[in-house]
Parts: sequence; C-alpha cells; structure tokens
Amino acid sequence: MFWANLTCIKGDIGLMKSRGSILTFVSLLFGFSQSHATEFPICKENYVISENKTISQQRSLEKILDKNPKDVACMLKLASVYFRVDKVASGFDLVRRAYALNPNFVAQKNVSKVLDLALRVSRLKELATRNKDKELWNELGNTYYDMGIFNEAKRAFEESLALDGGQKKSEILLALSHGNLGDMEKSLLILKGMVQRYPYDFYVNYYYGKILKNEFNDGQKGLVYLMMADYILHNQKTDFENDDEKTFLLLDLRRELEEK
Repeated sequence: MFWANLTCIKGDIGLMKSRGSILTFVSLLFGFSQSHATEFPICKENYVISENKTISQQRSLEKILDKNPKDVACMLKLASVYFRVDKVASGFDLVRRAYALNPNFVAQKNVSKVLDLALRVSRLKELATRNKDKELWNELGNTYYDMGIFNEAKRAFEESLALDGGQKKSEILLALSHGNLGDMEKSLLILKGMVQRYPYDFYVNYYYGKILKNEFNDGQKGLVYLMMADYILHNQKTDFENDDEKTFLLLDLRRELEEK
C-alpha cells in the first residue's frame, strides 16, 4: 500500500502522484457538476448568500454554527465549503458530527456518498490523537495520500513522526507529500537528511536522485544516487510491496539512468 502509491507519475517528473483538483474530488463524492459546484443552498429561509464567494460563505456559516451548534443542515453546507478550500479533515469532522446528531437526515443527502469515508477518517484522527498512536496516524496519512489530499497526508505523517522519528516509510511519504504540494525544497531537504542516515536504502536513494535530476536540474549528482539505487537493487534484498511495484521501479530506474 505504501510504496505502490509513491511510484505514480506527475507530468514529466516521473516521481509524484498527480494531484486531482479537490473540487473534482468533492464533485464526484457529492454529485456536483463542475459548472454548478459553487451553487450554495441556504441553510434557513432568511439566510441568503451570493454565489462564488467561498470565503464569505465559510465565515457566515461558521458564525451561524457558533450560535446554533446543532444545526445539522448548516453543518453539511459548511462541510461542502471546507472540502472546496482544502480543509478536508474539518469537513469530515463536521459530517461525522452531523451524522451523530441526525443520522436519518444525513443519510438522505448527497453527503451520504462520502459518509463511510468521513466516519472512518474522523474516527481515525480522534483515536490517533487520544491514544498518541503512530500507526493510526500513518493509516490516516495513507488514506489521504491515496486520495491525493496531500496537505492532510502531510499533517498526519508529521504527527506520526513526532511520536517516532525513526519511521523511514512515513518520512519518505512526508517528503513526497511536500513535493506534491509544490514545496520541492522541503522535499529535497527531508530526503537529503535521510540519505545520510540510510545510505544503503533503495527508496531513499531512488527518490532523492529523481528529485535532484528532474526538479533541480542536477543530473550529474542525481545520477550518483540513482546509480546507487540500481546497485542496491541488484546486490541486496529490497522488500517491494508487490510484483507490479517492482516491475515499475525497475523500468523507471532504467529509464532514468539511460536519460543522462
């Protein structure tokens, strides 16, 4: 589950998972069309808000919920706004709260399409926070990473690593989450520290070399680490997630080494 997800390509980089628009993600879950994704039903008859003003929608709904914390309809409206502005975890938390207050109401709405996921991830976050459980944080991070929601994945992996900084897989996923969010400097910095601590790890050398070569145009230095990854691959045991991952990595590494 971990490593197969790291090998998807983004553009010509051949490294990061391509990130779909969070609006597309929400549209699929809630049944919105792209052209009407900004339509915003009122919570109450006397509550009207203009379209295409997401931030004002968010603030207005937050004020309503401050005064009426059990307004389930407004919880769902605010959740949909949170999804649009990349506050997915907050949206899931609201869906879960709404379901606890009125399960029949929530089950009849479009949000029911994402209900199971919302309940799962919000519960994971609650348990991970309460129990200070690094594995639960990792599971939450993996879930968000698989969905391409890299800001939430990053936060989850940071929480896990704060509990145990020696988790190699989680640290690489954190580095790649930063990269997918456009912060290549941070991604490189994390991997640079890792290659010093794990000089004979295939994955660390592979991803560090790819970032140097493809993102920072340092092909000469990048090839040093890619060649090291190739040496490790053929001279020591590497635990791949599955045969498909192994095949992909072999082909991609060979392509990188040939493109000098």
